Amino acid sequence: MHPWFHLLVRVSKPILSTLVYAGANSFLSSIQSELKNQQNHHTKRMLDSVGIKEQQLGEIQNSLQNVISAIGLDDFEEFKGSLSQQDLSNQKQQTWEQDKSLQQQLIVQQEQNLWQMVATAQQTTLRQLPEINKNLEHWPLRLSPAQLQKSSAADVPLPLRIFLIPPKVPFQGLEGIALKTQEIEQKLAQGLREFLSQNYSSHCQFRPTEFLGGAWQSQNFHGEASIKMLFEQLKEQPTLILESEIEGDYLNLRIAYWDLGQEKYCYETILRLSYRELLEESVIARALKWKDTRERLLALGKNPEDIERLGGKNAINLAIWLEAEQLQAAGIDIKELAFDYQIDRKDLETLCQFVTVCHCLVAGWVADFYYLVNYDLPPHLPQILPQLTKQELSEPKSRQAALCVTGAIYQSVFSALAHQRADGLHLLALKLAQSLAHLPDKFLAREQLYNSFQIWLKQHQLFPIEGREDLDKVELTLTLKDREYLETLKTCLSELGDESGLRQVQELLRKLNNFKIPTRPPQLTNCSLLHTFTLGAGKATPLAISPDGGILISISDRRTIELCPFQPRGWQTASSLKLAAHQGEILTFTLSPDGKTIASSDRTENRSYIKIWNLQTGNLQRTLFGHRQPIRSLAISTYHSHSECQFLASGSHKIKLWDLSTGESFQTLFGHKQWVSCLAISNDARTLISGSEDTTIRIWDLTTGDLIRTLKGHQGCVRSLTISPDGRTLISGSDDHTIKLWDLEAGKLLYTLIGHSGAVQALTISTNNQHLISGSEDKTIKMWHIQTKQLLRTLIGHAAPVKAIAISPDGQTLASGSSDRTIKIWQARQELLLS
Repeated sequence: MHPWFHLLVRVSKPILSTLVYAGANSFLSSIQSELKNQQNHHTKRMLDSVGIKEQQLGEIQNSLQNVISAIGLDDFEEFKGSLSQQDLSNQKQQTWEQDKSLQQQLIVQQEQNLWQMVATAQQTTLRQLPEINKNLEHWPLRLSPAQLQKSSAADVPLPLRIFLIPPKVPFQGLEGIALKTQEIEQKLAQGLREFLSQNYSSHCQFRPTEFLGGAWQSQNFHGEASIKMLFEQLKEQPTLILESEIEGDYLNLRIAYWDLGQEKYCYETILRLSYRELLEESVIARALKWKDTRERLLALGKNPEDIERLGGKNAINLAIWLEAEQLQAAGIDIKELAFDYQIDRKDLETLCQFVTVCHCLVAGWVADFYYLVNYDLPPHLPQILPQLTKQELSEPKSRQAALCVTGAIYQSVFSALAHQRADGLHLLALKLAQSLAHLPDKFLAREQLYNSFQIWLKQHQLFPIEGREDLDKVELTLTLKDREYLETLKTCLSELGDESGLRQVQELLRKLNNFKIPTRPPQLTNCSLLHTFTLGAGKATPLAISPDGGILISISDRRTIELCPFQPRGWQTASSLKLAAHQGEILTFTLSPDGKTIASSDRTENRSYIKIWNLQTGNLQRTLFGHRQPIRSLAISTYHSHSECQFLASGSHKIKLWDLSTGESFQTLFGHKQWVSCLAISNDARTLISGSEDTTIRIWDLTTGDLIRTLKGHQGCVRSLTISPDGRTLISGSDDHTIKLWDLEAGKLLYTLIGHSGAVQALTISTNNQHLISGSEDKTIKMWHIQTKQLLRTLIGHAAPVKAIAISPDGQTLASGSSDRTIKIWQARQELLLS
């Protein structure tokens, strides 16, 4: 038995024995207190050493409590009183000793159970010990993972945690005057701590941050390998790591960042500065100050030699600068020349101050990014930017450089932000432009303003305004929600003195003020991008929205279907339900028309299976066997009395029909020469339509299993099918880039829609039955009028082929899934009419 367990027994047994034989109330009370304190202290300390977790410790404490209960403390109170009265009979004494013997046996049994549980936990710990020791050996922080785990109240934002990795010095060629690494870290940490304390305090209710200065152990840092280790241990805590590194004459500032529930961390260089240029700017600034001082000393009649001696390095640097100015005036490119400026500690301190400001700017940007995406809080950094640079940097050139850095930092994150919060991107750029508008140089403000307006136009699926015709296109997409943005834009343009832009925005506002809200509901043909969800290891094929509009269904990873409460402004993954019984990769799924059943297929090494799920409970109802080849298409019929069942159709190289009530296959359909790629069932559950890689469409009678006819016309694989609500028109999309409309009863081609430049992967019909929506390999979504065959709208935004589309039951929201691992939510906008 292990020494720590002997110690546990030595601690607990004397106390238990004392409880049995003690007679005084006061002594009993003190012993019970001692039992509680020592038991908690020693047990936790000893079990922690072998890796017993808090949950397991609770089980052990319950076992000890059972041991204590087995002694019978209630009976002991009566026994204790009898002892004090010296009134025990021999019979009672014998009975008590028998009970005591039974109780001791129970204690032994409890000890054995306790030891078995501890031994199991210890074996698990020992198996993990090599990996744990290896991780701890290379752990880059002075705090253990357990010390970094923390919880937050539900009504308080989870703070952004910030670590600092200082640059290793000395700088190249500056060994004699370099600041030590520890000193650099202290200066950076102090500056960053003061900035965060004033603007993003840990006690702040809205934008709290937790800065852990001095927590980093640079000797254990091994680049991205250490970042990955931290991410695996701390992925549930939003984290920012600021890393600076000296590389030749340059200082690189990198960030490692991950957000709540993020599947992968971001690790990239955000800024690259020539520290030698910054040092030379500091040297020249001090030399020019010395020039003024020297002239005053000469005016006082001081000896020039004494003045040069008093000037020291400043005098030498001034002479070098004057020489450089003469050469430049003569037309010589001085960038190709090496000037040996004399750099001292003051210049390094100035550089350190500038780098500190850059760290503060990056930390402020990431904090703004985090709280905008997760808590819908507007950016705070633009408001404090002018004051920050003015307070921390005394030299105008340094302040201007810091502002340029800020603009570059904000600009570099727009693409990343667009994937998580497309609806707030234009506002972020506009707020930055507002802050920069107060600076003497208006270039940065104009740049951010232009960027904001281009993003806003893109959200309206428009291109940059170039003339009167383009302005009319903008008017057609305006809604009342745009008024606030345009008013802010007008104010900013006025401050910048942009008369041309101001006139355009004023014209849009004038039109907007003359609009009235129509009585008809918003239409998807007038929609804008509302939100973008980034998937982890899942794929956005297919998609479905439940008939009540409450659940968005997608594939969250290779073997899991995820049911998420569908709210266009937020995908609540924390409250989602996951269907995870597949052994192989999920190929596709389909939702029944009544929204009660999901059928999904997967592919293992030898077979392809179908699983039937109850959508309301999330329970797996049954697994269907019958295909050896991959099942690439599924469709579920409505329930009709003529068939007295609900059908499931599954397609691989053949088509099988299943009775969902029994799970039995009752028909197999052969005819296609290649893979069946898509299926559709008519609303009356009498007709099945199949599309194939053999370029044909086959129409089957579900009641008899007979082939009614074969439709030919496509020149490529038929990828998607949909049937009009009245059951008269079949619509098909193909690899040949076309969409074809067919008379379903007669089997005749009615019309061919041409517009996509890639395979048509997905089709659906709007709830008002007027519009057809198609998703394509060309990365676009197109909206067509079914009656007029006119192309009404093209939605752009995906970075890869659009594989799936789904419409909410109210017709107000469109979800699109793409190979770029995103799901985009498009929201219908209220059209405005001239009053």
